Amino acid sequence: MRDYLLALIVVVLVPLIVRYAWIGILAWFWVGLFAPQWNTWTFMRGAPLAQYVGGATLIALFLTKDRKPIPLTRETVMLFVLAGYLAMTSYFAVNSSGAWDFWIHFMKILLITFITPMLIYGERRVVWLLLVITASIAFYGFKGGLFAIQTGGAHHVLGPSGSYLSGNTYIGLAMLMILPLILATARMFDRRWAADLGIELLNRFSRPIGWFVYAVFWLTAIAILATYSRGAFVGLLAIAPFLFWHMQKKGLMLLAGVILVAVVGVTAPEPLVERWQTIQAYEEDNSAMMRIQSWGVAWNIAMENPVTGAGFRSHHLGYDWYISYANFEGVWRHALSPHSVYFGLMQEHGFVGLGLFLTLMAFTFMTFNRIRRTARYRTGQTWLAEYAWALQVGLLGYLIAGTFLDVTYFNLLYAFVALAVIMRRELETAPHPTTAPVTDKPAQPQPNSQSEQIGADKDTVMSGTLMGPSSSRN
Repeated sequence: MRDYLLALIVVVLVPLIVRYAWIGILAWFWVGLFAPQWNTWTFMRGAPLAQYVGGATLIALFLTKDRKPIPLTRETVMLFVLAGYLAMTSYFAVNSSGAWDFWIHFMKILLITFITPMLIYGERRVVWLLLVITASIAFYGFKGGLFAIQTGGAHHVLGPSGSYLSGNTYIGLAMLMILPLILATARMFDRRWAADLGIELLNRFSRPIGWFVYAVFWLTAIAILATYSRGAFVGLLAIAPFLFWHMQKKGLMLLAGVILVAVVGVTAPEPLVERWQTIQAYEEDNSAMMRIQSWGVAWNIAMENPVTGAGFRSHHLGYDWYISYANFEGVWRHALSPHSVYFGLMQEHGFVGLGLFLTLMAFTFMTFNRIRRTARYRTGQTWLAEYAWALQVGLLGYLIAGTFLDVTYFNLLYAFVALAVIMRRELETAPHPTTAPVTDKPAQPQPNSQSEQIGADKDTVMSGTLMGPSSSRN
């Protein structure tokens, strides 16, 4: 049944994308993050849905006039520079064929990153993209949280089998990055400060939807812990103060925590505590020592090739080549991936490649910070400020957890970069109100004439525009 349902969705979705190009961006991120083909059992399992959706989106991009030019921002400039630099390191790579194969794969991610700001603009489209990205990962947080509670945390929470997120560390990082977005989404529905999304049921049941998303937030936090990923755990500890500070009713949450621990006796499962304790006693844990070995290999390769590194997929050359760069040899006898965003970049692209990546991350982080600090009071766009905060905190979680995880080329990260570009444009093109809003729900403008009311009535979710005359601001 799942296979037939997914096949039907794809058959309907492809022509819809050709007609409405911006829907293709939503579909691409849904396919890339939710990985629906890996939740099926027979003929649709492993189907190349990204090719179908991506191809339809490219066709639609050339056919449609409903697009904007690529914004020339510091983030897009750095993306162009990074793409060119990685082409150069692939040319000098020690594993030439493997390097070029992966370079092509990564360029597909960057291509969508460039196309996304061309097709996604206006409050409604941006919010829909945020909702699709959030829901695609939040589904596994909801499911994983319930599973962890049901089993008492005795088993790992994993991603969809066969997908990029199948491993506990990868799904843990993805949920960590999305966790602040889930909170922002809950607040959006609960407080009703977002635009009309074009679906009447969402408007009518906005408050109950918000309550449900709050529950998903807590279940996702539980699921992150139940992945048993030390990197995700450290990242969660780092962003927890920012999440707590942003929440309402902090005293009630503290009281509930005290009651659960002191009165009910809720504690972390013993296997989970043992896993966390290995962070301190890392010398006794093979997994931790393997990371230290791989970091030493990456450092030594970068010292030998500080500009080009060894290129993509260098660790695929085999154990003998790999161990020649190691500082020590363990009981394991196989080549390892770098197990770190930063050491991985050193190994594959040298210190220069690492510097370019960190510059891109710094620009993205600063853009979110600027939007977060100014949008609410400069343009009255509460939704923009809230989601910029969520993306900034999610990016911080990635940068911290990425110390222990090799997820440099994660499409979710580059979705964050694209959103920084898009949301900056939204901030800069929005009109400045004469007075700043004093509540979380800005006043909605009313049509000034019968013709404007008729125009508003014709607006639909497919058009991707805002309701009423305020849509002209985009």
